[in-house]
Amino acid sequence: MGVSLLLVAILLTVGWQLIGSEQAALSASPTARYLVYFFGLLLFLLLISGMGLMFTLLLREVRLNERQSNFVSAVTHELKTPVASLRLYLDTLVLRAETLSAAQRGDFYETMRADLDRLNGTINNVLNAGMYTDRAVVNPPTFDLARLVQHACALTGTRNQLSAKALKYSGPASLLLKGDATAIETAVLNLLDNAVKYSTDQVQVKVRLEEESGGFARLAVTDRGVGMNRAHLRFIFNRFYRIGSEVRRSRTGTGLGLFIVKSVAKAHGGTVNAESEGEGQGTTFILRLPRLVRENHAEAREGVAHA
Repeated sequence: MGVSLLLVAILLTVGWQLIGSEQAALSASPTARYLVYFFGLLLFLLLISGMGLMFTLLLREVRLNERQSNFVSAVTHELKTPVASLRLYLDTLVLRAETLSAAQRGDFYETMRADLDRLNGTINNVLNAGMYTDRAVVNPPTFDLARLVQHACALTGTRNQLSAKALKYSGPASLLLKGDATAIETAVLNLLDNAVKYSTDQVQVKVRLEEESGGFARLAVTDRGVGMNRAHLRFIFNRFYRIGSEVRRSRTGTGLGLFIVKSVAKAHGGTVNAESEGEGQGTTFILRLPRLVRENHAEAREGVAHA
């Protein structure tokens, strides 16, 4: 594109010089001059449009490089912090094993397990970001989406040591869907983890699953957390995108969780979007997935049982 724009600029410069010469202006007919002016104006507009497009692409590249730099910083932090914590507790257990009580050793083991879970979550996010990108779902099996969502809620509550009232599920007891159950569970867990992570001191997350017309399942995850400015809503599903400066963030993350959700939804022919009234007003994420199974439920359940 740069070479083409350079050639257009050279043609315009040479052309205007020829047209502007007094001898050429006197010898050329009015029709020829108008024709040359027309093509000159067309090339000029092409040059301006190309320069605008190049500026837009360069701006997007700069922003992507900035997000990638933030991603490297975030991943480095997410990897080093639990590793340093594990090393500290292991050294303490080795050097002071005889002076530690059974309760203290139990606390150490629980903290080390939490650090390992955090480390495993970071690694899984990085791997899933590549696994689910541009991957179409072929011949999807049938599974129970309602049970999957309820299991994800229970798992999120256990991981974050939340009370039973922190995550409230509402919806059918069973809802059959065709799709990749593992990928969709990963997407649901990312939505729930995101809602818990950006909640205020008291976690209250509402999870609602329902059927929609056209064979779609609609999953809405609503939190009462920090919320976000509406200007960020169209960017938060981009790879590596995180709101604010990396050095000022108080919450961990790699900027890949919502990107994975978008990739999984796209692979299934669905959509995901976010709604927020502003900062401090909480956020609602809506995941819509097609291929609801409304007929032959008995046959579908039999297939799920065999799976």
